[in-house]
Formats: sequence, C-alpha cells, structure tokens
Amino acid sequence: MDYVDPARNLISFTTGGGAVFAESAPAQAVDAFRQAWERVSADHGVEAGEVTRIEAYWQPAHWDERYLTRTFGDVELEYVFPRPDPGGWHTALDRAREVLDEVAAG
Repeated sequence: MDYVDPARNLISFTTGGGAVFAESAPAQAVDAFRQAWERVSADHGVEAGEVTRIEAYWQPAHWDERYLTRTFGDVELEYVFPRPDPGGWHTALDRAREVLDEVAAG
C-alpha cells in the first residue's frame, strides 16, 4: 500500500483474480471499511464475492467487524495497527506516523 497519513485508514480489497482496489476513510470512523468498500464497489463494479483479502492500516471497529462478516464472510483480513480505545487516538496516530515514516525512509 502507498503511504498516506494514518489519520486516513487506507484499505485495499484484493480479488481472487489478483486485482487490488484501494480507498481510504477516516481512521476513527466506526464504519471506515464500509465507506471504503462502497466507493470501491461503486467506482469499479466489484462484487463482494470476488474479494478474497482485505488489508488496512487500522483494525476495524466492532461495527465494521460485523459489517465485514455480513458482507464478505470469511475473507482474509490483515491490518497494521491495532485500534486504540476512543481516548487513545492521538498517541496511536503519532506512533503510526513514526512507524510509517521509518518504513518510507527505507
């Protein structure tokens, strides 16, 4: 995935054919995965049944976890950063920026 500000949750959807579609949504949104998927689906005509893997910067919120299960079933999900408690976003975002800056620097 390309580096973006971790205040945006960069989410990619990979199909069984290997196509990758990425969108971002506000990291703190409880429905960030839904927002990203609705844009990918509308813009590219991808069906949920085609998706075999989802990758993201941030762990989904509980609401999004339920949405992902209903929409994609038992799809492979991977994320880089655990979702902080609501009061811990400032610290988590600072740490995520440090990690992503280190990765981008090589």
